[in-house]
Amino acid sequence: MVPQELPKVGLFLIGLLIATGADGQQLRSVFPPGGEVGRTGSVTFAAGGLQGMSAARCSHPGVSFTKRDGNAFIVQIEDDVPAGFYDVQAIGTNGITSSRTFFVTTRHHVVEAEPQQGAPAQLVSVNNTISGKITQGDTDTYRFHASQGDKLVIECWADRIDSSLRAILELLDGNGRRLAINRGYFGVDPAISIVIPADGEYNVKLHDLVYTGSDDHCYRLDITTGPRAIFASPPVVEAGRESIVQLFGWNLATPGKQQLAAASQLGKPLAFESTTVHITPTVAKPNLQVHRWHAGHSVDAIPYYLANADAPFPIAVTDARVARARNNRSPSEGQPITVPIDVCGQLTASDENHWYVIEARRGEVFYLEAFGQRIGSPVDLDLSVFDSSGATELTAFHDERQDIGGPRYPSSHLDPEGRWVAPADGNYLINVRNLTGGFVDDPRRVYRLSVRREEPDVQLVAIAQPESPTGINVPRGGRTVLDVLAFRRRGLQASIRVSAQDLPAGVTCPDIWLGPGTTKAPLVLTADRDAAPNTSTLDLIGHVGRPALPIREGENISTVQCATMIQAGLPNGSGRLAADLPFAVAGIAPIRITADGHEPRNHHLFGKLQVRHAPGGVLDVAVRVERAQTGHTAPVTISAIGLPDLIRNQTATIPPGQEKGYISFYLPHSLPVGMYSFAIKAESTVPVAGQEGKTQNVTAFSNSVAFEVHPPVFQLDLTLDTPRKIKRGRIARVNYTVHRINGFISKIHTELAAPGRVTDVGDLRGRGVTSVGQGESGTIQIIANEDAELGQIPFLRLYAVGVLEDEALYHGSCFLPLEIVE
Repeated sequence: MVPQELPKVGLFLIGLLIATGADGQQLRSVFPPGGEVGRTGSVTFAAGGLQGMSAARCSHPGVSFTKRDGNAFIVQIEDDVPAGFYDVQAIGTNGITSSRTFFVTTRHHVVEAEPQQGAPAQLVSVNNTISGKITQGDTDTYRFHASQGDKLVIECWADRIDSSLRAILELLDGNGRRLAINRGYFGVDPAISIVIPADGEYNVKLHDLVYTGSDDHCYRLDITTGPRAIFASPPVVEAGRESIVQLFGWNLATPGKQQLAAASQLGKPLAFESTTVHITPTVAKPNLQVHRWHAGHSVDAIPYYLANADAPFPIAVTDARVARARNNRSPSEGQPITVPIDVCGQLTASDENHWYVIEARRGEVFYLEAFGQRIGSPVDLDLSVFDSSGATELTAFHDERQDIGGPRYPSSHLDPEGRWVAPADGNYLINVRNLTGGFVDDPRRVYRLSVRREEPDVQLVAIAQPESPTGINVPRGGRTVLDVLAFRRRGLQASIRVSAQDLPAGVTCPDIWLGPGTTKAPLVLTADRDAAPNTSTLDLIGHVGRPALPIREGENISTVQCATMIQAGLPNGSGRLAADLPFAVAGIAPIRITADGHEPRNHHLFGKLQVRHAPGGVLDVAVRVERAQTGHTAPVTISAIGLPDLIRNQTATIPPGQEKGYISFYLPHSLPVGMYSFAIKAESTVPVAGQEGKTQNVTAFSNSVAFEVHPPVFQLDLTLDTPRKIKRGRIARVNYTVHRINGFISKIHTELAAPGRVTDVGDLRGRGVTSVGQGESGTIQIIANEDAELGQIPFLRLYAVGVLEDEALYHGSCFLPLEIVE
């Protein structure tokens, strides 16, 4: 994307605001939340934490905004913009906001009119799309005329367009008699279908479940006799092949033509109709503008545009063969399937079970995954594997409870998945059932069952790091951090490399690594001091491979999907996939942090050593602090963000007036070999611009620190009798053991050390020990100076180097918690 220039006023103050960690730039509402193809309209943005709102952007280039007074804009939607759902952001002098949904409709778009005291409800026409919002205690009412036999669909979009509204939808006749009511059909969004019983005027009423309201309680209301697809069979198609798909929904029998209803249907809900379509997906990629499926990162989808329908219908895409369930409701009727496969069915009845037969060899590994909630189906699926008779359950898979995304991007879901190893040669039964069938049959209960061998895979998602909705903004001369989430599948444990592409001038983003088994790592964007204020989009790719190998086009590469947090404070979180990941360069950073995890160690025997990290070692990070106002001195507290779970976090303080400090991390023996990344977080104070003597808290982040963990050749440990205190002017003897690994028998030299120092660590001095041959233990004598400063020396440790042909190649350490006392 070509960067867009930002206004250049108040940059220094803005930089302070960006770096302080205060509430971020959140887009709280857009009203109306959509517009009509080929038309212009007025739209108002409401944002928090954004200064000098001056522009807005949309994920589709055919939707543009022109600034008017205040926070109002003229929106222009070009003729070639497809109907659908897009992301918009507001832009100000201090950056860009988080995203909200903006819909585009092909129908006539009507905006709710302010009600007049005593006036009748607003009159609208059938086949209109209405935008409105609910205020505190409000009920919106619309009048429309309909004819007997009209097959009417009334649908409210609220949660699906990022609104806080939990809508209740009612339909009343001209006499005020309620004909229908609904509080949730598409998730929590309501819909009503009805055959109009008589010519006349009707009223639609809409209010919040608990009669609350705000500018964020906006909605889209469709009143139509047009086609509305609701589910598909199968709900997934094979990439690159023409597939016959049966769409089910309302008014589908002859799209665009109204069919007369029988007298017996008047006043009743519409029956489902179906239409058959041919679909050939040419590109299988994460859908960016069609669906708002929960945990949608795991579903590739394309939009299908049904004739005369206003919203695209999402169809999932797979790289495996697709089959349909056929007469398989009991173990004896088990349907044979061949792996790999995606097989689809409907659990219409409340107690319906579907059975499939696979042939397996002893020790063969299968990965089973069912899709229901994640494709918009009203089911809670359960998945089991039985022996060939169906009498003995061998294993069962239930809800996915791991929530890697947390409140920013809730990723736990109701769909079961898991790994199964065949215990012997033979046939086995897979059972699929719905746990929430209820008492009413519902043909919407479709599912997709994927059966694969254990072929490693991953889905990657990037999202802004703060635990509240915010845009991604990089201060000039500073940095900002995103999180990359790794949803590992089918046994993938290897390190994953993530790279940024096509960054604008003045912005850098070094590659990061998610280590073996790691599910989250920080990605750091840095802006040069002379970078031009602008907005752009972040394009990321992931690659599974060895560190020494370059990324080759098309080889083990996956696109990193984008996500955005919508609302804070909800118990289950609020976030979804986003169309893209825009960011802005804005403001000036008052403090810059630079971390170096590869600083050589000066050894009095072996000179400058480049540390080769291994489990059982210590990773030292040198941290430098640069301040925009050099005359201000304050302590800087540092810690890590994005450390692998197995590595314990630490804190350290860089004293006032010093520009450099260290923080160290012990790499446990259980840490898998591979590449990892993390970053350093620094907290301090900076002067408040224009207010002499006043300061404010500031949080800044370092560049990413990548390090490789190699296999160890020895393990260094303290013995149980290690002293915990040493008196001034006295000697302490520290006993240790060295356990050699992988046949290493060369010399191991052990010293006292601290970050940046070996043997002489200030107020303590140690006498090194060399172990040869099969030496397994040793003792280091430590002498404390007479005037040694009381307390502990941060990150004191025993440090050993393994020597091969007189070259120090291997490193190991263990922290020594030794306190200097009187």
